[in-house]
Amino acid sequence: MKKINSILAPALVLLATLAIPRLEAQSGHWELVMTKNGIANRNECGLAAVNGKLYLIGGDAGEAKTVDCLDPKTLSWTTLAIPPDIMHHFQAVALGNKIYVLEAFSKGSFPDQVPLQHVHIYNTENNSWETGSGLSESRRRAGAGAAAYDGKLYLVDGIQHGHSSGTNNMFDSYDPSTDKWTTLPDAPHIRDHCSAAVVKGKLYVAGGRNTSYHEPDNFMAFFSHTVLEVDCFDFATGTWSTLDAKLPLGSGGGALVNCNDVLYYMGGERATATEPNAPRKNTYYLDPSTKNDWKETDALHYGRNGMPAAVINDQIYVAGGSGGGPGGPPRGTGAPGMHPADTSHRAGPLPANRPNGSDKITVEVFTAN
Repeated sequence: MKKINSILAPALVLLATLAIPRLEAQSGHWELVMTKNGIANRNECGLAAVNGKLYLIGGDAGEAKTVDCLDPKTLSWTTLAIPPDIMHHFQAVALGNKIYVLEAFSKGSFPDQVPLQHVHIYNTENNSWETGSGLSESRRRAGAGAAAYDGKLYLVDGIQHGHSSGTNNMFDSYDPSTDKWTTLPDAPHIRDHCSAAVVKGKLYVAGGRNTSYHEPDNFMAFFSHTVLEVDCFDFATGTWSTLDAKLPLGSGGGALVNCNDVLYYMGGERATATEPNAPRKNTYYLDPSTKNDWKETDALHYGRNGMPAAVINDQIYVAGGSGGGPGGPPRGTGAPGMHPADTSHRAGPLPANRPNGSDKITVEVFTAN
């Protein structure tokens, strides 16, 4: 036995050593991306990765925004086609060479925005837009989570009537091959301004808030009514569950992505009993294959509300965003996301050299250690 143990001991030490990087692999750092040219900042927009490039779509503005493409290799932006409608408050989804906007707000102004009537599809191969069948009127919404799985697209939660009412837990799927929608079982929690991602055959929806919550003397009381629970839909069983692991800090307008089969949630806005509404820099991660809690990693350089995220080559990219609340940050306050209440959420001072000036978009990239 002593001889066997002497053989096994080094092997066990080696296995333990090899396991250390796996346990620590999800910590990492955010870096500002200095692009060669600049484009105007935007928020409540979508970001999707196709064939190694990032496509920024939509934005909360008075007119339709062009599609803008960032090549991470050249760090150059290219301006592309204008979509057929104004689109904001949505999560863009890539499937093949196309990017889908399943839902969004289009007409109206805060707090009475109106959802899109149709699905809008951007073809990255020929820089053109197509139109698909929209949801039935009773199920149209925006601020929902969206994701792709096994050739279909999925839409969960959202809000139907601008920022006034209609926060829901509806769940629908869209088949681009047939241009048909299917109603699916409701999610466990109502929420809007949320985000979704798929990991190993399961869809996760995280973040968001109940924007339908108002008080007689405080219409925007919804800023503090965030949802900490993370809901999970198992495609194999067709059933929902809720994870034991709750987000440490809730926010609306943040982003959830799958990077290396690990969930990352970042950004968004939130008010508390002692803090005014403000954008957040916090970044949390969770390996859903374990029962561990969410852990916090390096914070974004800038607090960002209504910011999208996408993954290329195991790196997370974020772009745009506002300083929290309707209307975004005041002009001249610096890079997007600057807000007086925001300075305490990242250790150390903000970078003195803010990329592209106060009205240009900033991009950050997260790399795991």
